[in-house]
Amino acid sequence: MGRFDTLTRRRQAELNHAALAICPVEKNRHEEQARAYAKIISVLRREAEASLHLR
Repeated sequence: MGRFDTLTRRRQAELNHAALAICPVEKNRHEEQARAYAKIISVLRREAEASLHLR
């Protein structure tokens, strides 16, 4: 679960940066990065659940 925690913290940090960003380009970049982390977390969770069902 350590990798999920790390990715979740990174995602939250990007969301925090986006909330503080004044420049729309910078805000969009941070939001895109947060979405990328969310997708990675989702894929890893699905893989973990699938491996549990195969056992």
